[in-house]
Amino acid sequence: MDGTTWPLLRDHQIRWSECDLYGHVNHAAYLTIFEDMRIAHWEALTGQPISPTRPGPVVAQIEAKYHRAAGFAEKVVLGSRVLSFRRTSFIHDYAMWRDGVACCTGRAVCVVTRNDTGEKVPLWPELRERMLAEGAVAEG
Repeated sequence: MDGTTWPLLRDHQIRWSECDLYGHVNHAAYLTIFEDMRIAHWEALTGQPISPTRPGPVVAQIEAKYHRAAGFAEKVVLGSRVLSFRRTSFIHDYAMWRDGVACCTGRAVCVVTRNDTGEKVPLWPELRERMLAEGAVAEG
């Protein structure tokens, strides 16, 4: 791993449903895996499950960088962290490591919105404090 802080780490074994015909993790599967990490991290930060009745993160932009192949049945470690945040948004980083070496890294710009209206919601003080405590940088 890269020696930096990753507040949420999980062991994961690559499932066949995440693989392409060569047995490598499919490019789209990385984004699904990162989505699972995003939801788990959000729930850990807020102390509540994702719900259509509460504000939650919506991905405005996402990218992935593939470093080396990961394959069927391999055991990997997944990580997520909030790199920085602004008034209504945050940068969320993701990584997948096998034997301590990155297979894939990702980054998303997430905007917190009301699910019923799509209205942007400012990050509340307790959420900002938790993000800061995990090492995120306040940018606004």
